[in-house]
Amino acid sequence: MFHIVYPMFERGRIMKKELLLALRDYSFGLTKVEFQDWTDGIISGCNVVAKENHLIIEPGIIKFNKFIYIMTEPQHIHYEATEQLSVVKIRFSTTAASTTDFVNYSGYSVIEQETNLSENELEVCRFKLKQGSRLRHDYTDFHDIQTEYDTINLAHATWAGPDRPGIALPILKWFGKEAMSCYLTESWDVNFCSLCMTGGMIHRDVLEGYLRFAGMVVSGEETNLEIYQMLSDRLDYLKRNRKEPKQAGRKRPMIVLD
Repeated sequence: MFHIVYPMFERGRIMKKELLLALRDYSFGLTKVEFQDWTDGIISGCNVVAKENHLIIEPGIIKFNKFIYIMTEPQHIHYEATEQLSVVKIRFSTTAASTTDFVNYSGYSVIEQETNLSENELEVCRFKLKQGSRLRHDYTDFHDIQTEYDTINLAHATWAGPDRPGIALPILKWFGKEAMSCYLTESWDVNFCSLCMTGGMIHRDVLEGYLRFAGMVVSGEETNLEIYQMLSDRLDYLKRNRKEPKQAGRKRPMIVLD
């Protein structure tokens, strides 16, 4: 379980309690203002790592219901090989615990087969694990993200974005990395892939604009999975039309032997 909490600090040796409270409130306030126009979802971090029989959701920043949750400690959750679809979710409390000293909003991770999300839930990832197999979080390539069995799937994850929902940052990074290896010749390909590799969230309008430039029909109502599939198709095209760069030849001096 993790929390967003506004506690009272004990008086320090150097800083007075009032100053510590002011610094704390400023930090939370600045973060809230920075992401005030973002949708609910994962903002950064929350990478998922599989270890033996449990998943680790690494620290990250999440927005839900106008509040910013800063998850400073990794969350551990047990899983089993059921060969059925398992969805990892973060479920938030619908009420806040409050005292005269703090207000506490909490969330915790769960695994269940239900794919639909309740109003107080976000999806982190999903997977199907066969008996005797190992769950993988390290992908071999972009297409491996959507492997049906034994692989952590991020294509449906709930990610935040400015104005409109975002796509999982690891997906964008993988796309940019593989596309860049195709020796891109179009400037708009290069620019978009550079954005993907910087690690920041890309506005949904920019993402859809790129896909339209690539000749795809985009309605603006696509799911995250459909966007992933379009990116996959674009990557296939780039790989099929990959052109090796021409090596600039150097003229060698001609030596004439008598």
